[in-house]
Amino acid sequence: MLTTSNTLKQISLLSDFSGYGSIIAPSEGALSEMTLEQFSRLSCWNAQSITDGYNRLLEIVEEGQKIYYPLWDQGDADTDPSIKERYLIHFPVKKKAPFVIVCAGGGYLGCASMIEAYPTCVHLNQLGYHAFSLNYRCGENAKAPNPLDDMAYAIDYIRKNGEILGIDISDYAITGFSAGGHLAACFGTESAGWKHYNLPSPSAVFLGYPVVTMGEKSHDSSRIMFLGKENIYDEEIISRYSVELLITPDYPPTFVWQCTRDHTVPIENTQMLVNALTENNVPHKYETFDSDNHGWGAGDGTLAEGWIERAVSFWQN
Repeated sequence: MLTTSNTLKQISLLSDFSGYGSIIAPSEGALSEMTLEQFSRLSCWNAQSITDGYNRLLEIVEEGQKIYYPLWDQGDADTDPSIKERYLIHFPVKKKAPFVIVCAGGGYLGCASMIEAYPTCVHLNQLGYHAFSLNYRCGENAKAPNPLDDMAYAIDYIRKNGEILGIDISDYAITGFSAGGHLAACFGTESAGWKHYNLPSPSAVFLGYPVVTMGEKSHDSSRIMFLGKENIYDEEIISRYSVELLITPDYPPTFVWQCTRDHTVPIENTQMLVNALTENNVPHKYETFDSDNHGWGAGDGTLAEGWIERAVSFWQN
């Protein structure tokens, strides 16, 4: 059983995670030497939630189940090495049930999965759902449509392997935070997401403090990485990936939340999204919290605590 006193390097070196330990926890550099408690103090993160995510993964592996699914083969990687960044971490439940894909944020510079996705997956498991943390292409490989391609590939993979994975492929939701929220929200659109990729629509979208627009009120890093520095003033490309401009009456029911004084992504992002959902009569629920924080993830120990349970209830109803 891991505690908040374990270092990230210790976690990466666990024999249970042999072959992919350095993928799910930093194994080198200054961060790797930090305990989970020390790491959480870098921002508003919850050390116990992060620990719970890793302990759930250990529990799954110790039960003899597979968690790491690389979504590439060597032939494709020889042509495009960037796709080695594309993989799923599966948090299964012991029954055939719908699934949720969770996309952590990170400004399209990286995926903060251990902070946001893994703890969220723990909650989703407790509610009876299969959950997948998606690692999508970031950094120099984040330029559109790569992350959307990765989301589509992951959903197609899960659907094709539903029997093996023990999943009910008839129903799924997508969840995202910050830049990962932009990815999830964008995939909910017909023009850039599910319909464009000839996939069924998600039945719900859950968004925590998402980047929504690629216009003036966007998050600078997310916009630069996703559009490409050369395209940040190209109105056609901006419009193609600004979610508030892409909402139609067929957009999935949406649960969205954000802190009112978010110091990273302007609150106008969620406001623009909610306005577009309202104008198109899309069922939605919007929660705000009086704080300047960004990065609460599963929300444990914060004003947003319980948002996952409320979002799933919204989906079920």
